[in-house]
Amino acid sequence: MILTPQMTVYLFMLVIYIIILYIFDRARRKFEGGNIAMVTKMIILNTLLLLASDFTYLLDFLGPDMGYVVRMILRLAAMCAITIAGLRLIAV
Repeated sequence: MILTPQMTVYLFMLVIYIIILYIFDRARRKFEGGNIAMVTKMIILNTLLLLASDFTYLLDFLGPDMGYVVRMILRLAAMCAITIAGLRLIAV
């Protein structure tokens, strides 16, 4: 495996995503039930969708246009998830 600068950035982002997932999973377990747990679940979903969108470069066999479409759909879904979490928190 050749470690290019792009691959280094992706590995660093993977580490950051794992740290975020770990922190919010512990928070979800600590604050079970209620709105805080619901919001932390949506933040975890947001992080997973962003992680998936950042690693769509593996879909190069579909072509650059289709990879871009999948990446944008996943990013839009992540923005919707964090928006819904914010609205649920405000609606309390």
